[in-house]
Amino acid sequence: MAEARPRPAPGGFTGSESGGTGDRVKRRAGTVWGTLLGGMAWAFGTSVPQETAFPSGLAARYPGDAGIGGDPAVLFHDDFETGEVGGKWDEVYIRRLRGAAVQEPALVPETDPGIARGARSARARLHKESHEDVSLFKRFRPGFDELYMRHYVRYGPDYGSHGHGGSMFKADWGRGGFRGAGKAPDGDKFFWGTLEPICRPDCGWGPPGALIFYAYWWKMKPDGRGNHWGNWFQPQPAFVPPLQTWLCVEWRVRANAPGREDGELDCWIDGRKAGEFRGIEWRSAETLKINQVGLTLWLEPASYERAGGGTTRTVWYDDVVVATRYIGPKAVRRP
Repeated sequence: MAEARPRPAPGGFTGSESGGTGDRVKRRAGTVWGTLLGGMAWAFGTSVPQETAFPSGLAARYPGDAGIGGDPAVLFHDDFETGEVGGKWDEVYIRRLRGAAVQEPALVPETDPGIARGARSARARLHKESHEDVSLFKRFRPGFDELYMRHYVRYGPDYGSHGHGGSMFKADWGRGGFRGAGKAPDGDKFFWGTLEPICRPDCGWGPPGALIFYAYWWKMKPDGRGNHWGNWFQPQPAFVPPLQTWLCVEWRVRANAPGREDGELDCWIDGRKAGEFRGIEWRSAETLKINQVGLTLWLEPASYERAGGGTTRTVWYDDVVVATRYIGPKAVRRP
């Protein structure tokens, strides 16, 4: 494990809630990820040679992703081409503001041929006067010890920074496994991480920010006051996604054997290895499995000014695949 060092929490936000209400669009209301922010964060850095790339993955067998959902290693596939956006997920969570002055659509199909990757992509948009959270969740029971998730993402021209927003994994035994912001969870009940961009102008990370993993687990590092705010796993050199450009992002998480520091975390950008982290003791019990993934976007209204101004945050998603082995970028379908 690389040496840990303290970093300010993303965007300097406090993680206070704005008193919004959650629309239970599908199943029960999800967690408001904004409550995980605040205080100090720890960063674990790693570097991967620029020429390092993972061998071709599952997607290479399925040009255009045609039929990829039927592969035995694939657990979930959504290209957003048909049906209700979010209809394949177990939960769509939209946290609307009380007394919202604007009724802005939060999650819609994107059909503009200048933006959509196929006939359609998914567009998620926050609005300062309408809603502060748009998240999609997919659950797997009882869960897995190792999981991969690939998706494509595009950040809009209005994207300053956010409270939280990215692709996430979670291992949660339920019944209050997460103990709250600033508290390390119990090792047999919970761990969680999100691969997301973090805006840090002092580091030269302009919008949408450099990609990092922001994580909670039982062996996370405290700040100087004994609080346990989200720790960073920071790929090095830092990578800031260009706005209005599609990017293929994939992560892998492997849980440790209880009593051993052999958990792992990796990420790839456009099929090239960008981050590799080893020696992580994610859990204390083998019964705790990785059982949820998601795409999240959150920013409370009071934080827009500190997050680059504006009134909206727009992000597009497409070609999501969750599997038990490396997936890789979508292969070109030949005519």
